[in-house]
Amino acid sequence: MAYPTSPTVHGFEVLDLSGLARVTSKTFERLAPYSLIQCPSSPEARQTIKKIINKIQAYIEAIDMSIHAIHITYQMSKIAQALWTNTILFDEKQTLAERTRRQKHSEDFAILADEALKKAQKTTTMFKQVQQEFYKIAALTKDMDCTIEIPVDPTLPELIKKPLKDIGPDLVSNLNLLAEFTHRSSDLTTWCVWIKSSIITADGTVIPPQDGSFADVNTIRPKWDRFRADCLIYHSIISEILDRYDSILSRSSDV
Repeated sequence: MAYPTSPTVHGFEVLDLSGLARVTSKTFERLAPYSLIQCPSSPEARQTIKKIINKIQAYIEAIDMSIHAIHITYQMSKIAQALWTNTILFDEKQTLAERTRRQKHSEDFAILADEALKKAQKTTTMFKQVQQEFYKIAALTKDMDCTIEIPVDPTLPELIKKPLKDIGPDLVSNLNLLAEFTHRSSDLTTWCVWIKSSIITADGTVIPPQDGSFADVNTIRPKWDRFRADCLIYHSIISEILDRYDSILSRSSDV
């Protein structure tokens, strides 16, 4: 039997998971050490350092939220694959149990889509202000004459000593990287919005409509197969961070 061709499956291509994984790893590794700053030489600078640490931790939590959002989209891909594989065509002879199971899968998919969208939006919103915040840190610390210590790696005891006034320029030097992360995080939000829109309109471009009126399995099922595989690639790239910084990335590490 021939199936109609969906005109909007391009929405799957909005998101480059490998690119997002790479820039997420780099961004986290650049920021994480600054959430662990120590300042043994200047008690009077500790309040300023506390503000810096709190700000960096907020960005780390936003990165963590993005990682968790991808884990959620992976769960969505499994549900979508089940829907397209097992309930592709509307069949009036389906049992009540089969219809109920299909409805439950669709509802679970919608719930996960909401969760992923909320987390993606929070990440994007947080990083839109990063440039201003880093310049504020640079202005705040430029005249502070004290030495801080930063861990090289959370799994190692070694610490690097540097002037506190260098922290601002160090952070500012990473703004191009953070701009790329913000851009790719925005792509994740765009993808989630597209998924949500497809669910609301029941256009059959993401999951099959409940009435079986549209079932473009030949086009859409392979898209979900590829997306699920891309999620696994994302996880393989990001897994080193999850292992090294598990105490910081508690949310995504527990998924």
